[in-house]
Amino acid sequence: MFWNTNTSPAPARVTPLFISRAAHLSSYLNHPVLKPSTRKLSDDTYDTVFQTTNGFALILRIYLPADVNCTPSMTLHGVRATHTWLDIRMKVIGYPQLASDQSWRASNIKLGDAVHAIIQHFQVNPPVIMEITDSNLKRLQESLTGSNIRPGRSSDNNGGLTNNNQYAPQASASEFQRPNDSMQLGNGHSRPTDISVQNDRIKPKVDFEIDDDEVDGLIPPIPSSFPEFDAMPLSEVKRVVENKAFLDLFVEGTSEVTTLRELKQSIETSNVDAAKANLADEEIIVTLSSEVKTLEQDLSSKIQQYRKLDAERLKLTQPPKVKDVIAELLKAKKDALRESDDLAERWIESGGSDVSDFVKKFIDVRQFYHTRAAKAERLEIDPPEGCQQS
Repeated sequence: MFWNTNTSPAPARVTPLFISRAAHLSSYLNHPVLKPSTRKLSDDTYDTVFQTTNGFALILRIYLPADVNCTPSMTLHGVRATHTWLDIRMKVIGYPQLASDQSWRASNIKLGDAVHAIIQHFQVNPPVIMEITDSNLKRLQESLTGSNIRPGRSSDNNGGLTNNNQYAPQASASEFQRPNDSMQLGNGHSRPTDISVQNDRIKPKVDFEIDDDEVDGLIPPIPSSFPEFDAMPLSEVKRVVENKAFLDLFVEGTSEVTTLRELKQSIETSNVDAAKANLADEEIIVTLSSEVKTLEQDLSSKIQQYRKLDAERLKLTQPPKVKDVIAELLKAKKDALRESDDLAERWIESGGSDVSDFVKKFIDVRQFYHTRAAKAERLEIDPPEGCQQS
């Protein structure tokens, strides 16, 4: 296996680089270490099998979105486990570069290197396996350990048993299928050809919000039998049942109760982390809220000012009413007639010395009179289109 004690992620560069989706996939599928242990499930979902230092085989499932700006998601498939890097859905949350879309883009790390670093971390710091839910993974684990391991124990590197609350699968010989040499784990171990899931069963989820149904699915079923009591005499069973302290101790030690306790603790931790994140952003949210209110008030004032100016614009630019235009023309006609009469009276009173000058001025005024009278008459008979009639 590819073990490396240096699990610290590479520091992010200052300037983000654009890495295409094809480049990410190529770095992952052609990675010299990951390639032999990786299988494609669909165009955006892949599995990589690896083995931890304590002998457990695990599957890291990678979902790469079509949008290159979105963060890929990685989960441990086929197990229920606890680890500081895992949430209750078995999703990897401890790798800093996967914390957000912005962190992923700023890291400038390719998918292959990210997967390699996460697998190295899980190899050197194995998760506590509570249950293996995938039947193929159970058979693979049986092929690696060579013997059944009871719940609550796992094999160490020396072939012994360590009581670390980890769970190794129990599989009969009939359930085990011989490994295929074409599916190497990377350290000489092989995995069964049926370790992958058929494409029509793959339904990657982009939305990783936890709902009640998903939490219910993580709750282990109630045991239908207790093998520890099968070999006990009836009198011994009665003694155990009547001894409440011993019975409580026995129940607390079952893997189902341990899983429930871990699930409860994980949910509480997630809630506390979410609350702390909200409190950390409280000052920013309050500041932004105040700015939004100020901008809202400014916008309301600007809208009122705009509406006032727009009303004035409409008043100035809209076509006048025909009735008003005719009234203005008739008034101007009367003014021109009065002006021409006044001009004639003044000329007569002055003695009528300069005839040519009088005629020129009189004709100009009378032209205004007849022009305005003709326009008013035409508007009354045939008003233009688009003008208001009244």
